[in-house]
Order: sequence, then C-alpha cells, then structure tokens
Amino acid sequence: MRLEARRNSACAVIFGGAWVALATHAFLLASTEQWKSLYNEGVTALEGDDPGNALRSFEHASALHPDDPNILFGLASAYYQSKKAPQGLAAVHKLLSLPNVNFSTLMSTGRLLMSSGRLDEAIATFKRAQSVAPSTIQGQASSVYFDNLFGYLLGQSHQNQQAIEHLQSLVKAEPHDPEARFRLVLMLEKTGDFGRAYEAAERALQEFPDDSQIVLSYALACYFTQRTEASEAAYLRLIRMEPDSDQPHFALGNFYSDLGKFDDAARQFEIAVARDPKNYLNHYMYGTMLFRLNKTNEATAQFKTALELKPSHADSYFWLGRILLREGKLDEALAEFQKTVQLEPKHIGAYYQLGLLYARRGDKEKAQEMFKIQERLNADIHKGIIYERMP
Repeated sequence: MRLEARRNSACAVIFGGAWVALATHAFLLASTEQWKSLYNEGVTALEGDDPGNALRSFEHASALHPDDPNILFGLASAYYQSKKAPQGLAAVHKLLSLPNVNFSTLMSTGRLLMSSGRLDEAIATFKRAQSVAPSTIQGQASSVYFDNLFGYLLGQSHQNQQAIEHLQSLVKAEPHDPEARFRLVLMLEKTGDFGRAYEAAERALQEFPDDSQIVLSYALACYFTQRTEASEAAYLRLIRMEPDSDQPHFALGNFYSDLGKFDDAARQFEIAVARDPKNYLNHYMYGTMLFRLNKTNEATAQFKTALELKPSHADSYFWLGRILLREGKLDEALAEFQKTVQLEPKHIGAYYQLGLLYARRGDKEKAQEMFKIQERLNADIHKGIIYERMP
C-alpha cells in the first residue's frame, strides 16, 4: 500500500507538473497574442490620429512585453503625439539601451528624435543605424545616404544653435522688448529644450505679465514640462485678457484635447466658432471633438462648414471619411479618402484608410499600392515615423 501510495503520489507530482507546464505555456501564448494585439491596436489608433487610445494600448502592451523595441517605439511616438515629451524621451532612451535593435527601428527612432528637436541624439542614433545598415538605402549607396543625412542634421543643429544665441543676444540688447523673449521660448521648445524654455518663459512673464504672446509662451512651456495646472491657468488668463478673440479659446481647446478632455475641448472650440464663424479651423477642430464624443451628425455639419469656408482643406474630407466609415458607408468613405489624397498627396492616414478599404473590397493589388505609398511617405526622412505591424 505504501508503494502504491508513493507511486500515486509520484504520478500526481509528474502529471501535476505537466499540467502546470501546459497551463504556463498556454498563458504565455495568450500573453504573446495579447501584447501583439494591443500593439496593433496602438498602431491603428496612431494612424487614425487618436494618440490617447494609442498610448493606452502601447502602455498595456509594454506591461506584458516591456523590452520589445517596436512597442517602445510605438509608446514613444504616442507620448510625443500626446505632447508628453519627457515620457516619450524616456521610452526612447529605454529602447536605445537595448542590444541588437534593428536598422529600421533605429532609423525610425532617429527620425522621432529629429522631429522633436533633439538633433544631437538623432545624429547618435543614426550613426548606430549606419553600423547595421544595408549596402543600399532608397536606391543609393548607404555611405552617400548617411553623408547627406548627417550633413543636413549638422547644418540644422548649427542653425538652431545660432538662432538661440542670436535671440539670447537680442533679449540682452533689448530688455524691454517682449517679442525677442517670445521667439526665444518658441525656439527652445522647437529644439526640445523644454526645461530652458520654461525658465525663459517664467522670467519673461515676470517682466511682461500683461503681454498676450508671453502668456501664451508660458502656457506652452508649462504644458511641455508637465505643469498642467499652471498651463491651464495661463490659458484662462489669456481668455480674460482677450475676451472677444477666438484664438485663446482655440488654444485652450487644443490644450484640453491633448489631455483627453474632449467635453471641455468641445466647449472651447464651440466658443471659438461663435467668436469667429468665418475661421474654418475653428469649425474643423470643433468637428474633431464632436467626433470623439460620438456626435457624428454634429461633427459632419462642422466639417462641411469648414469645407464651405476652405474647399481645399484635406483633413476635413479625411474626417468625413472616418464618419462614413463608422456608419458603414464604405463606398462614400472611399470617395472622401480619395479626395483627401488628391488635395494632400502626402496624407499618410488617408492612404492607410484607403489600403484597409481596398482590402475589404478584395482589391489586394490596390490595397498593396496604398500601403506602399504609405510606407514610402513614412520613410521620408523629413516626415517621421515608420510603423511596423506585427503578424
């Protein structure tokens, strides 16, 4: 009996261990599929100009698979598009700390750094990409491609530094002129130096508390350094300073939109429309917020008004296409996206939507053509971001 009991106990351990192993394997497979699915959801949200949802998807994917370069790149992109530059830079730094990052991801990361104004870090990243580059890039020798790229970046970096030094000299030479201080803050923000931009804006505000440009630059500097309450207060102050203007409400609407406060953003854009109903951008931005709030009929009316004021506004056609897509009117949506790319041949999001629509219609050749155009635009060194969808 004891021997039988031991044998049964041993079988329980062996088969119990096997069940644990199988369960663990199944969990890992499920987790793998889950993080890939979350990653793809994040990519789709970014393509659809929805950085808030993209950020949530990439954050969940990163929690499941924290050291994947593609997820980290998507996370960084979503942070930057959400105006959260410090978090975006942290994700970039984590990505670059990983060994064996491939050429494509390094190039995309370099472009992201370049578009955020961090040219020195972009150069270092491109140099790392050069070390693993194929022999030819976009039809030319790799060495020639990188020589041209580094020449452009070094020239741009030198120009930016010269511009900052020039503006700093102007501030010293003309201490009673707020214009130079305003331009200095904007230039520092353009180069991604948000800490110095905030310090310069804070000093400028102390000197010129009633200058609307200075208050605006301070609001932006606060926002980029995660001082959201101070930023909101500055925008509200700007509204009090210019009560009849649409522009402070437009700026505050953008601020709320970036924070994902779509109700608050819609109210501000609605006021901007009332202040200046002839400004097509007021109608356009109000429409995007109404779309976020699932008020598609009202959003459609705003986009159509924007197009009445400016018939060549490609983005209004794009959002009308998204509304029609949501309503299941695929042929009409296709027509709107086609108008978008006719007016704006470099509209990446429209080519993405066209690719999906052609694929749903079974036109694989046309779908592939749209995705290839999208990829080519993404790969443009002056545009920014390549998304790599996982299988």
